[in-house]
Amino acid sequence: MDLNGKTAVITGAAGGIGLGIARACLKKGMQIVIADLDAGRVAETAAQLRDTGGDVTHIGCDVRSIEQVQQLRAEAVAAYGGVDLVCNNAGVGLSRPIAETTAADWELLIDVNIRGVVNGIQTFLPLMIEQRSGHINATSSMSGLVGDPGLVVYNATKFAVTGMMEALAQELAVEHPNLSASVLCPGPVATDLMSTSEKQLADAGSGATSNEAIAAYLAAGLSPDDVGQICIDGIRNGRFWLLTHPELTWEIMDPRYAAMKNGQLYSHSEAWTDQR
Repeated sequence: MDLNGKTAVITGAAGGIGLGIARACLKKGMQIVIADLDAGRVAETAAQLRDTGGDVTHIGCDVRSIEQVQQLRAEAVAAYGGVDLVCNNAGVGLSRPIAETTAADWELLIDVNIRGVVNGIQTFLPLMIEQRSGHINATSSMSGLVGDPGLVVYNATKFAVTGMMEALAQELAVEHPNLSASVLCPGPVATDLMSTSEKQLADAGSGATSNEAIAAYLAAGLSPDDVGQICIDGIRNGRFWLLTHPELTWEIMDPRYAAMKNGQLYSHSEAWTDQR
């Protein structure tokens, strides 16, 4: 996919992986629309990107609201005439044993991590069908490929994103071959996901949670800029699975599939702990 001169829309782009994707898009000669729940922060991020010469439009957007995502599309079309790439990246993380989860936990993560992607697809896909071109990407996780103790809610939502994008890509190949889709499955990435998630969880009425161990694990991971480059290079080269840590992914997935053939549960706790 030739990206030079094209338009990308990226949600959850005030920081973290979304910002890394935004920077990678600009390096490829794209103009971008960045959106985030934190309107003030995304405005600051946009100003910083413009200072480096980027063609950037920004908007505050809660991806849980279909109306706000539709406004995001309207802003993008008004600014650039169309949209060639959508990266549904906004997400919330949570580390909590299943027995301690609350209804508020489930509601928030389902609404942001699943409904946010659904809203992005339902809003931008008709535009791309009309254009007869375009690519839809979503950020899942390695936790969307294999279950993790203590991350049941997060796993559930990210497995949904992975399955949704795999099915979408196959459907587009048949029904709209000029369109395509991909899924980004990051391993550990040095972002502030857990701290921003804690604020959203508190705002949603969830109980206090401790994400220090996960935050420390993420802090030792890849930089968001590296992940953004992997994502955009993969899209440009026509890949569906965008894996940031392929060796670690297959170290876990190969024995998982081997165990699956025998109807057994594979626990990757030791491999996971070793990486921490």
